[in-house]
Amino acid sequence: MNYIKAKYTIPGRSYTFKTEDSVKAGDTVVNDKGAKLTVTDESVDMAWVETYGVNKVAAVRKYVEPVDAGESEDK
Repeated sequence: MNYIKAKYTIPGRSYTFKTEDSVKAGDTVVNDKGAKLTVTDESVDMAWVETYGVNKVAAVRKYVEPVDAGESEDK
């Protein structure tokens, strides 16, 4: 499990999330409600994670661009 910082598209602060995907700063991730976030290069304060509990940190996954209906992955 990786812990990352990411922020929503509106200007504001970064929040801590957990992910099983390999992501880097600038990547787009989505939460369980489908909201897009951008991964920042800020470091995660693991003391905060341990204090408040890993179960309170929301999970995100790497965003994958959907394939257009008219396009085929097999060309």
